[in-house]
Amino acid sequence: MSAPTSNQLRDTLLARNLGAVHRRTSQIFFWLFLVQWALAIVLALVISPATWSGAVSSIHPHVLVAVFLGGAINALPLLLLKLRPEWWLTRHLVAVTQMLWSGLLIHITGGRIETHFHIFGSLAFVAFYRDWKLLPTATIVVAVDHLARGLLWPESVYGIENPEWWRFLEHAAWVAFEDVVLVLGCWRSLAEMRVVADREAALAHLNTDIEAQVRQRTAELTTANAALAKQMRLLLEMESELRQAQKLESVGRLASGVAHEINTPVQFVNDSIHFVRDSMEDLHGVFEKLGAVQRSVLAGVPSKDAADDAALAEESADLDYLWEHVPKALNRAIDGLGRVAVIVRSMKEFAHPDSKEMTTTDLNRAIESTLTIASNEYKYVAELETDLGELPPILCHPGDLNQAVLNIVVNAAHAIADVVRNTDDKGRIHVRTSVDGDDVVLSIADSGRGIPEALRERIFDPFFTTKEVGKGTGQGLAIARSVIVDKHHGQLTFETGPQGTTFYIRLPIRGVSAQAA
Repeated sequence: MSAPTSNQLRDTLLARNLGAVHRRTSQIFFWLFLVQWALAIVLALVISPATWSGAVSSIHPHVLVAVFLGGAINALPLLLLKLRPEWWLTRHLVAVTQMLWSGLLIHITGGRIETHFHIFGSLAFVAFYRDWKLLPTATIVVAVDHLARGLLWPESVYGIENPEWWRFLEHAAWVAFEDVVLVLGCWRSLAEMRVVADREAALAHLNTDIEAQVRQRTAELTTANAALAKQMRLLLEMESELRQAQKLESVGRLASGVAHEINTPVQFVNDSIHFVRDSMEDLHGVFEKLGAVQRSVLAGVPSKDAADDAALAEESADLDYLWEHVPKALNRAIDGLGRVAVIVRSMKEFAHPDSKEMTTTDLNRAIESTLTIASNEYKYVAELETDLGELPPILCHPGDLNQAVLNIVVNAAHAIADVVRNTDDKGRIHVRTSVDGDDVVLSIADSGRGIPEALRERIFDPFFTTKEVGKGTGQGLAIARSVIVDKHHGQLTFETGPQGTTFYIRLPIRGVSAQAA
């Protein structure tokens, strides 16, 4: 169904507003008719309560007229005013009834000139309907009433018995004059109502247009929000994939170093095992010779040759040497296997995938594991110093946190390498943990050259790097900041100067900082 045009809407609004005027005016007339009826009765009782026939009095006809004729005049209009207040016939009947009340009041007051002013007031009340067609109806009733009663009972109209026949025309002329004024007033009022209806129609169309635009914009925003939400999901997935790729890249980059770290203790174990195996072969020869001696003794024919062979075997095996070095070899093997176990456990803890929920973690142990697998990155260029304070377990994502720490440590090693390159010197990496209120603080300091002032505002930007091509992706510090600040609601700051750079990681112990809460 098409929307109404401006003219159609204006006509609808005008009809609605006129209907409201008609209802209000009908309500006024309902009570006005009752008041006039009561007034007519009171006037009749005051002016002429009784009529006399000699010494006998009776109720004056004016009283009866006021009661019964007034009730008859009111009956049908009151019913229609209640049931059909907006009906056009109701309005015309109201106009007729009101003018009849003017005639009745003039009659009861004996044609007093002052009561004739009730006619002008009645016309003004009828004009409240803002329907100029009612005024001719009211005027005709006045003219007919004055003409009829002027001819048949002039005293009830003019207060005298023999008025001029044209007197009703004089009264009708004054009524017509007021009609002209009231008709003009009705036209002007209707014109103003049309203007108001035009404005309401324009406002309604404007509201409709605005609502349509709002709906369209809301639909566009909903679509945009859905697209943005989808993009956010993709970005979060990409960030997660990028973080995992960074972790895998780190593992791959550290693999050769870790292999070397594992190879050294494995070589210890291998050498020790070979030494123990060779020692067991020598001991096996000694035990065989001693067994021959034991068998000859048990047989009751001790053999000097068997005893000499056993002594020669002991001397050849160098038992004193074996008693001294086999336990040492076994201890070296145990130490080597322990070192391998530490490296494997560190790799496992570093590469273990995080769950979506934070878990309680021993931060010091996580740092030690990260430093273990990163040792090949720094051990040739820097001495590692740790000062790990006593920390409570913290709620965090340990895998992501390990990655952030690794990125900063590797950056520190690279910064020191640029300083000590082509020298026999080593720099220093100092790792310290402590508790500060509701937070734990991890500091990682290096003795590199520091960060140039022009680059300090950009070091956390994705893909920004000052390293040579092929050595850095520019993602390390960006991911570290994302992990610490965005994911853990912590803080990642730094201090830098010519003597090196210190990064400070502040993490809430309970997983959410007071500021974030």
